[in-house]
Amino acid sequence: MRNVSFDMLRKVKSNREDCLSGDIWPLIEGEEGDQEDEALQDQIQQQLLSYIDLLPDLQQQVVRGVYLKQLTHQELADQLNVPLGTIKSRLRLGLQKLRSHLEVNDD
Repeated sequence: MRNVSFDMLRKVKSNREDCLSGDIWPLIEGEEGDQEDEALQDQIQQQLLSYIDLLPDLQQQVVRGVYLKQLTHQELADQLNVPLGTIKSRLRLGLQKLRSHLEVNDD
């Protein structure tokens, strides 16, 4: 999941709506295979997933679709049968809420 998260961040880096993701998806650099870093990364991912669970259902769908299922915005719009702009709005709002959760909890 860690590598998938990094790949997704690189992939969507150019989209303005996804610029907030740099603050949300923590990047920890370290040696590959270091068990402490992997354990910390797993803990951070679990915490982030718990914050995603706090989002409204529609925003959860979009954040999970884009970041966990690696769907494009258009694929997700087609799958949910909503306009592309709605997907982008929900993603932006969801990322803002995740960011505020992280800031409040000093994560």
